[in-house]
Amino acid sequence: MMNQLAHNLREAGLTLAYHSLVFTREGLRWMTRPIGFGVRALVRHEERILLVRHRSGATPWSLPGGAVGHAEDLATAALREVREEGGCVAQVDHLLGLYFAYYHHFSNHIAVFVCTAQTAAHPPVGDLEIVDARFFLPQDIPATTDPGSQRRIAEFHQGLAGLARPW
Repeated sequence: MMNQLAHNLREAGLTLAYHSLVFTREGLRWMTRPIGFGVRALVRHEERILLVRHRSGATPWSLPGGAVGHAEDLATAALREVREEGGCVAQVDHLLGLYFAYYHHFSNHIAVFVCTAQTAAHPPVGDLEIVDARFFLPQDIPATTDPGSQRRIAEFHQGLAGLARPW
């Protein structure tokens, strides 16, 4: 009983902290109007695709990804995000495409790489941002997967590559 209470309190605290950071980030973006460079990874294991679930939101499931670090190349950033968010080691196969999104005073450019998993997914424990990571068969992808990730998965299944499109 006490272990469950402690777990629930920790999760509630992490969710509150996550919401506070997202709110602060949006405010900073509004003030500075930055240009961002990010990555996503479409990680395959046989017929399955790796998705990660963020702590909250209407569409919390997505392809793993995030910002590119200082002096970090795009492919390295994608593999780092797969390790951090999915607990999975992968290798890059090819670039699916370069995408852009303009919203909330923020210009975001996203490189999406198709990768092959080398290990199983291991969701992070007690993470501020990610609460689950799993491989899904195409027909089992959650309805609450973000629309951009759903479009990237569909493009991959259509055999497309070298794309330049809106997110």
